[in-house]
Amino acid sequence: MEEMIGFVMGNKQRIRVMEVIESKGPQPATKIAKFSHLTAPAVGRVLEEVSEKGLIKEAEGAWDFTDLGIEVQKELKKRA
Repeated sequence: MEEMIGFVMGNKQRIRVMEVIESKGPQPATKIAKFSHLTAPAVGRVLEEVSEKGLIKEAEGAWDFTDLGIEVQKELKKRA
């Protein structure tokens, strides 16, 4: 868990993407880019990195948290 929290907290773009998914619910990458004020390539890179760690997944074109992602996001909120 600590490793995952450190992974997300180590990059402001990752934090923003996770916050958007938490506040807006499952979203396509284009909407995540719009809401996070990040470029589409930056969001694509972050989504790939975070999904490789098993924190988010794509289903029907929308990105959402996995069970692990929900737990990590809860812990991140406590530490914010």
